[in-house]
Amino acid sequence: MNKNTLRGFAVSGLLVMGLTACGGSGSSTDAGPAPANETSTPTPTAAKQYTSAELTDLVKQIKPADGSELTVTAIDDLAAQANPLKELMGSMNIEPAECKDLAMSGASQSIEGSTGATGAKVDTATGSVSSVALVSGVPAETLQKSLEGSESQITTCSSMKMTMGGTALSMKTEKLDGVGSVPGTVGLKTTMTLPGGQAQSTVMAFAVKGGVLISATASGQNGGTDGAAEAGTLMDQAAALVK
Repeated sequence: MNKNTLRGFAVSGLLVMGLTACGGSGSSTDAGPAPANETSTPTPTAAKQYTSAELTDLVKQIKPADGSELTVTAIDDLAAQANPLKELMGSMNIEPAECKDLAMSGASQSIEGSTGATGAKVDTATGSVSSVALVSGVPAETLQKSLEGSESQITTCSSMKMTMGGTALSMKTEKLDGVGSVPGTVGLKTTMTLPGGQAQSTVMAFAVKGGVLISATASGQNGGTDGAAEAGTLMDQAAALVK
């Protein structure tokens, strides 16, 4: 797995949230205290902006369930990493069409000046991949919009067909609860079926803590059964490190 693939995990997490419009009842974004009365409005505390080096140091402390090491990569220019993914999404035919609009909306989110780091583990024996990404500096309103979506959008994009270069893939997405223990976590499971009938499932989880977007993924032929536990392990460790 090369550096461009690793760096893509954090940005692809934002794209997936736009694509699926999967939302929860809220997020763990830090907010100011409730107003004492209707005339007083609290001033929210600005979240810390982590550098890529700081996020890299955090990711290096995270370990998969088997205790192995992650391959860690810093993301110094998150906005630049989004461009190839936006081009890829633009070249694909996605049905229903509304889902492509959501995908492109997610890809166009304001991430200029953001920082990030990713860690990934590839099991060459099974072909499974697990990863975690930390992104800092994304505007709070963008994070909130990413984590919250309507039930109608979830229904619309629960079953999709993607065609690119004459190859058609089908993808089914469903909400998944209980991925880790971070408050406000949005979890989903996506099953992609190739033209030959081979299927692969990916569990993805997203949460916000201290202004940092945390995303964790686990994929493989057994991703649907083992992925939630693996992604939850990565998510919980990452959240504990963000102060």
